[in-house]
Amino acid sequence: MKYFPLLLDLRGRSCVVIGGGSAALQKCRILLDAGARITLVSPRILPELADLLRSSAGTHVPRAYQRGDLSGHVLAVVATNDQAVQEAAAHEAEQLGILINVVDNPKRCSFIMPAILSRGDLTIAVSTAGRSPGFSGALRDRLAELLGPEYARAVEVAARLRERWQRQSIPLTERRRRARCLLDEEFLAALRRDDWSLVQRHLEQVEGEPISLAELGVESS
Repeated sequence: MKYFPLLLDLRGRSCVVIGGGSAALQKCRILLDAGARITLVSPRILPELADLLRSSAGTHVPRAYQRGDLSGHVLAVVATNDQAVQEAAAHEAEQLGILINVVDNPKRCSFIMPAILSRGDLTIAVSTAGRSPGFSGALRDRLAELLGPEYARAVEVAARLRERWQRQSIPLTERRRRARCLLDEEFLAALRRDDWSLVQRHLEQVEGEPISLAELGVESS
């Protein structure tokens, strides 16, 4: 099955998680990292999950799932092995038209959660369409070894350059060419070791004119 890759803005949005074990803990962490507000429904929860909810101002409903628990939320995650709960929640989500992820049951999911690698504003999602989450996670870990914190800095530089190119009305094809230059290995290595003189020289070659790192808001101290 093919899925459409989509990045959602969940900042301040209400999401419900059903379940109180390790899977629920993992999903809550992912949602909280995205800025979501969490309501968790489960009669019993892990101590770590209770601590997480307290620290994030989340809500714990200490009982089993009931019909109506998904109302008012934009997204639901079912992290329980109870098949009756999985089916009932998936049916409610379909009726309400909200997104739902049922852990380890892709047939009942309207979306799946990929393995995520973040470097600042750079987000890489790895998915096997729900067929092997373990493989997705392993590949994410392999990519994490290859993509260091310098990529977060490169994104910041690229964003500032994009603003500059827009002001200068640089054609789109030329913007793309210049953006590809920011993946140059020497440039990334310079960012990694804080070699700001080399960073500046590379950017001046890309732009074809003198350029100020301060103008780009690049840390060079």
